[in-house]
Amino acid sequence: MHDIIDNRNQKLVDQIKRILDSSSAAHFAVGYFFLSGFTAIAESLTHLKELRLLIGNTSNRETIEQIAQGYRRLELIEDKIEAQKYPKRSEEKRMANDTAANIRSSIELMDQTDEAETLVKNLVQMIEEKQLFVRVYTKGTLHAKAYIFDYGIVYDNKGRALERTEKGIAIVGSSNLTLSGITHNTELNVVIHGNDNHTELTSWFDELWDEAEDFNEALMREMKQSWAASPVRPYDVYMKTLYTLVKDRLEDTAPKDLMIEDEISKQLADFQKVAVNHAVQNIRDYGGAFVSDVVGLGKSFIGAAIVKRFEQTERARPLIICPAPLIEMWERYNEVYQLNARVLSMGMLREDDESGVKLLLDDFKYKDRDFLLIDESHNLRNHSTQRYKVVEAFLANGKRCCLLTATPRNKTAWDIYHQLKLFHQDDKTDLPIDPPNLKEYFQLVEKGEKKLPELLSHILIRRTRNHILRFYGFDSKTHQQVDPANFKQYLDGTRRAYVIVGGKHRFFPKRELETIEYSIEDTYQGLYQHLREYIGKSRKTLTPSLGGKKSKVPTDELSYARYGLWNYVLKPKQKQEPYNTLQRAGANLRGLMRVLLFKRFESSVYAFKETIKKLLLVHENFFKALSQGFVPVGEEAQILSEDYNEEQDLMDALQQVSNKYNLADFDAERLQQHIEHDIKLFRNILDLVEPITPDKDAKLQTLIKWLSEPNLKDKKRLIFTQYADTAKYLHDNLNPGSKRDDIDVIYSAKNKNKTRLVGRFAPNANKEYKFKPGESELNTLIATDVLAEGLNLQDGDLIINYDLHWNPVKLIQRFGRIDRIGSDKDVIYGYNFLPELGIERNLGLKQKLKNRIQEIHDTIGEDAAILDKTEQLNEEAMYAIYEQQGKQLSLFDIEDEENFLDLNEAEEILRKIQKEDPGEFERIANLPHGIRTAKFSMQKGTYVFCEASDPNRPDIKGYQQLFLLDDKGNIISRDIPRILGAIKADNTTPTLKLPSDHNSAVMRVKRQFAEEVKHRQAEKEFNQRLTQGQRYILRELRIFFKSVTDEDVKAQVNILEKAFRASVNQAVNRELNKLRRDRFTDKELFNQLIHIYRQHNMHQLQDNSLPTLFQAIPIIICSQAFV
Repeated sequence: MHDIIDNRNQKLVDQIKRILDSSSAAHFAVGYFFLSGFTAIAESLTHLKELRLLIGNTSNRETIEQIAQGYRRLELIEDKIEAQKYPKRSEEKRMANDTAANIRSSIELMDQTDEAETLVKNLVQMIEEKQLFVRVYTKGTLHAKAYIFDYGIVYDNKGRALERTEKGIAIVGSSNLTLSGITHNTELNVVIHGNDNHTELTSWFDELWDEAEDFNEALMREMKQSWAASPVRPYDVYMKTLYTLVKDRLEDTAPKDLMIEDEISKQLADFQKVAVNHAVQNIRDYGGAFVSDVVGLGKSFIGAAIVKRFEQTERARPLIICPAPLIEMWERYNEVYQLNARVLSMGMLREDDESGVKLLLDDFKYKDRDFLLIDESHNLRNHSTQRYKVVEAFLANGKRCCLLTATPRNKTAWDIYHQLKLFHQDDKTDLPIDPPNLKEYFQLVEKGEKKLPELLSHILIRRTRNHILRFYGFDSKTHQQVDPANFKQYLDGTRRAYVIVGGKHRFFPKRELETIEYSIEDTYQGLYQHLREYIGKSRKTLTPSLGGKKSKVPTDELSYARYGLWNYVLKPKQKQEPYNTLQRAGANLRGLMRVLLFKRFESSVYAFKETIKKLLLVHENFFKALSQGFVPVGEEAQILSEDYNEEQDLMDALQQVSNKYNLADFDAERLQQHIEHDIKLFRNILDLVEPITPDKDAKLQTLIKWLSEPNLKDKKRLIFTQYADTAKYLHDNLNPGSKRDDIDVIYSAKNKNKTRLVGRFAPNANKEYKFKPGESELNTLIATDVLAEGLNLQDGDLIINYDLHWNPVKLIQRFGRIDRIGSDKDVIYGYNFLPELGIERNLGLKQKLKNRIQEIHDTIGEDAAILDKTEQLNEEAMYAIYEQQGKQLSLFDIEDEENFLDLNEAEEILRKIQKEDPGEFERIANLPHGIRTAKFSMQKGTYVFCEASDPNRPDIKGYQQLFLLDDKGNIISRDIPRILGAIKADNTTPTLKLPSDHNSAVMRVKRQFAEEVKHRQAEKEFNQRLTQGQRYILRELRIFFKSVTDEDVKAQVNILEKAFRASVNQAVNRELNKLRRDRFTDKELFNQLIHIYRQHNMHQLQDNSLPTLFQAIPIIICSQAFV
C-alpha cells in the first residue's frame, strides 16, 4: 500500500484516527488550527498520555513569499527573516493575543451541537489534567505541517508487553489541522516511516517547541469563556443583545480635534452630539439619514452640525433645500458657521414646467454640490410632484443626503418610503432587512406583516422630550443625573429636570391649557344648523337627480358635482383614458372640499364667507364653459392657493384632475343641472352670512374680551389660525388701519418678511436680529402655520388657538415654537377656542366635547380616511386639550405610536454604562458570540439572536434577526421590542440549568436563518429586467453602431451601451421613455444619450453599482431558554 495521502483516495482524517488508536503520544505542528479539525478526531484523543500542539502565528498575514513577489529584493526578505527571529516582547504578546482571537472566532463559528460542546469541554479537561499542551510559534511563519506519533506499548492476548522496533510514525505535507485541511481534495501529504526519520522529526519539533510561547492558559481561557463551557447570566445575554444591536451607534465618528475646533460643535448639547454622530454614520453606511426628533430639540442646529462635519472631513460642497420661510435662517447658519453651502428654496423646484428639473442639474451654482440637506423633508413625501422629481434627479448619481423632519410619516408608511427613495433609489438594498427590497418591505408593512421601526432604526434618529430628560437630564434640586429607572416622578411633575446646553441649565417649560368657550350659534346669528345642512354629509355616491323619488341628497344640500366629475362620465368611457385617471385622482375630492368648507365654517365667519365667494366664482365660470361646449381646466388651485400649505392634499388632487375633457363624453345635462344647483346654494349661503359684521361676530368679540383679561393682557401672545383669511380678519379687527406697532400678522411667506417679524417678536431668541429705525418690539403676532415650522419664538409664553383642534399634531407643533430648549419661561400657556351651541350652555365641558366630536363624525363620516394624518380626528387628544390636561400632550407626541424609542433606549442604557462604568462596558463589548443562558419564565420557550456578516467586510453591516420560540419550537415573534421585554434582566436575575434539548432548538433556528440569508443574497443578486426605454435605446444604438465608421464614435456607443444596459434610476428612465415616445434615432438619439450620460454623471452611477463580493456567514450571537 502506498504512503501518499491526497484526500481523494485516502483521507488524512482516517489515517490520523487509525494511527492515534495505537499511539501513546502525539506532536502536531500546524500553521493554522481550528476546532473544526479537532472535532473530526476528538474521539481518538482521550486515551493519549500527551498531545503537544504547536500552532503558527495566524495574525501574520504578510508572508516572506508575498514580500519577495511584491518587491523582488533579497535584502528585504533577509531583513524580514531576521526581524522575525528576534521579535520584540510586545510583538510576541500581540501575536499570541491575535491567535487567541482567531481561536475565539473558530469557537464562535462552530455549530452549537452536543458534539461540539463535548469537544470543548474535553479539551479544557485535557489541558487541566496536563494531557494537552499548546504553544504558539512567534519567530516567523510556521509553514511546515507535521503530525508525529509515538507508538504506545503493544500487549499480546495474555497481557504481556511485546517488543516493538518502531518508535513511531509521522505524516508530513500541506494539511493544517482544520476541517478542510484534513478532508479537502487539493491537499497532499506523505507517511514517513523509520526510527531515524522519527527521531529527526521529533528533534525538529522539539527545537521549535522550545522557541514557542506557551498558549495553554490563553486557549483554556477562550474555551472556558465560550458558549460551550458553561451558561452565562441572563443579564449578560440581555447586555450582549443590546450591545450587538446598537454598537455601531456607540462609536464616535468625529475626530476629537474637529469637535473642539469648529464653532457649532462647541455649542451642541450631549444629546445633539449623539444625533450628529449617529446620522453621520448612517449617511456613510447607507447614503442618507433622517433626523426626526420632535419639535423643540434643535433639529436645524443638528442638521447644520452634520453639514459642517462633512464639509470639514470630506470637503463636501453642501446644498441646503428648505421651505421659503426658512431661507433666511439657513443663510444665517451658513454664514455664521461657515458651512460653505448654497441655500435654495423649495419653491424654486418649480412644479409648473420643465425648467425646475434643469435648475439643479444644469445651473453652475448647484450642479457641482455633492451633499444635500433637506429641511422639512415631509414636503417631498409625494413622489408624483415636480419638486420631488427635481430632487430625485439631482440625487440620482449617488449624492448623499440628510433629511430633517419631525413628521416623516403624515398619512401612510409610503410617505417615508418616497423620502427614503430620494437617497436610496434602488429598491434592492444593503439595509439589514428581510426581504432586502424596499418596495416589498413596505408592502409587507402595509399588510401588517413587518414593522417599520425594524427598518427605520438604521436610518432614522428620533427622540422625544421625555427621552432627552430621562437619559440626558439632571435633577433641578440635586443636580445629579436623572435615574432613567425612576423617571415617573418627572413625568407627573413631582420633580423637574433640566438639560445642559452651551454650559447652561435649560428647562422645558410646563404646559398649561385653558379652554375659551364661545357660542357658534350666536356667531352665525342663529343660522348655524341651517348652514351646516347646506355643507351636507359624507355620501358614497352622487344623487342621479335633484328632487324626485331617486334623490339621495336633500335639495338644500350641496352636490359637490364639480368635484365628482367621473360620476358624470358616460359608462362606456369611464374605463378609458383620461377618465380612468379622473376616477382615481378625483375619488377623494368631494370629501376634501366638504372638510375644507366645514373647517373654515368653524374658523371664522369671514373665512367661510370668502371661501363661498371663491367657490361661487369657480362654479359660475365652470357653468359658462359647459354652456360653451367644453369642460374647463381646473382653476381652483390658483384661486385657493393662498392656503396651499394647509390644503396640500386638496391642491394635489385638484391638479391631478385638471385636464381638458370632451363634454360629449359626459352626461352634460345632469352635470349642468347639479352645477346650477350648487351655484344657487352658494348664493343663498352668501345672502345669509353677508350681514354678519365683526361687531355681531360672537367668536371675534370673545377673543377681544379675553385679550383684555389680566392673564393675557401683559403677555407676549401668538394667535394661531389655520387660514389666511381668518388671520387677515383678526388683524384688521385687533389693529384697525395697522395703527398699533405692537401687533402684526403673517399668513404667507409673501405677505411679510418673516425674519423681521420673528426678530421683532422674539429678539432674545434671535439675537442676530437688529432693529431698524422706527421699529418696535411686537407683543401680539397673528399667524397661520407658516410660523409653525422651524422658528424660534420662545420669548413668547402664550399661544391662542383660534380654530377647533381635531388632532394634537398642529397644537404640539405650535407649542414647539415657544416650548423649546433655551426658553426662560417656567410655564407656557395654551388657550383653545371651543364652539358651543346655545342649547348647550348648561351642559358640562365633556358633553359639549362629545357633541362636537359627533358633529364632526356626522359631517365628515367615511371621508375621514382620506385626510392627512395630522388632520384626522383624535378623540382622546381632543379631551386632553379642552379638558386642560397639558401634561397629557406628551402622550400624543407625533408618531410615538411607532415606538422608535426601543433601540434608542438600548443605546442610552449602554451609553450610561460606558460613561459611569467603563470597565463593565468593556466587559460587555468583549462578551463572545454564542453565549447562552436559561431563566425562569411563565411562558416556556427559546430566544435566539442570529447575525450574518462578512468578517472581511466590516464596512457592511450584518443582517440580524431575533427569534422568539414557543415550547414546541415554533417561531412566535421576531419583533425587537417584544423580545427585549422577554429577555430583560438585571445582574441579580438567577441563572437556571439549560434544558437538554437547547442545542437542537438553537440549531434549528440557525439552519432556518442560514436559508433565509441564502434566499436574501439570491434576491439581491437577481438582475432586474430592462425597462421599455432601455430596450428601445439599446436596439437603436446597435443600429446606429453598424452605420458609423468613425472608431471614436463607435467607442462612445460602446460606453453608452454598457451604461444604459446596467440598472438605471427613475430619473434616467424617465428621460429614456421620452426618447422612446418621441422616436429619437441615429445621430440625434446618440447626442441625446451623451447629454443624459453627462447630466446624470452616469460614470459615477456605474462605479457605484459595481457588484461587491459579500460572503455572509451566519453565526449565533446569543441564546436563552425560558424554563
